[in-house]
Amino acid sequence: MPIEPTAAKYASIADALQHRIDSGAYSVGAMLPSEAQLVREFDASRSTVVRALEYLRQLGYIEGVQGKGRVVLGRPSALASQPPGRVRTALHAAEAPDATLIGAGRAPASARIAATLSIPVGEPVVARQRLFTAAATGWLMLSTVYLPAVASSGTAFHLPNLLREGALDHLERRRRLVAMDVAERLSVRSASARESVLLTLERRSSLLTSLLVVRSVAGHPLLVIDAAFPVPAQGLEEAFTLR
Repeated sequence: MPIEPTAAKYASIADALQHRIDSGAYSVGAMLPSEAQLVREFDASRSTVVRALEYLRQLGYIEGVQGKGRVVLGRPSALASQPPGRVRTALHAAEAPDATLIGAGRAPASARIAATLSIPVGEPVVARQRLFTAAATGWLMLSTVYLPAVASSGTAFHLPNLLREGALDHLERRRRLVAMDVAERLSVRSASARESVLLTLERRSSLLTSLLVVRSVAGHPLLVIDAAFPVPAQGLEEAFTLR
């Protein structure tokens, strides 16, 4: 059984080349290997390689130079912009030493999580729930990480010890994956009895929830993080760069 859905060949090539650019293996201003070299390296057809290169060009990673090939532009500035603080915390905050692990292990995917991960309802997922303290985030945050059980091989998400790196950093390092983007869905709802206890709230207090869907270069969901935290008395404020 494959560990994860097989991505289209061109997406796998684009993912590998993007990782090399992001890591600095292909520096800004350098020329990419020729199409013929990439065809041999990835054992792919020329049309598949060209499609992968065109995808990277559209994202802003590379540009064609007539008569020479394709030059590396680096990570596009739009992709390098910093996400809001709550998103950075959910994705990158280390559990040790400022978080409490509430629980970790396998569970059947609920309809909501299954739809978000594009898997059947009831398929096993690894769920990891953490409570981040105000010292780490500026507020209490209850955060649950979900990923398909078949995609958790090699990770420590199911183990009871605290992680010394963020959830996304752990996934990328252990699985050698590169996340392309993250989509956030914000909503407000009443806290459950259990959430009220964990977050030290009055019963039925309002919670701001942030559902984060981390996706690969091919658009496949890699990881879902469901975070909930009290709505600050002064409201939620984030600053975004316009230019």
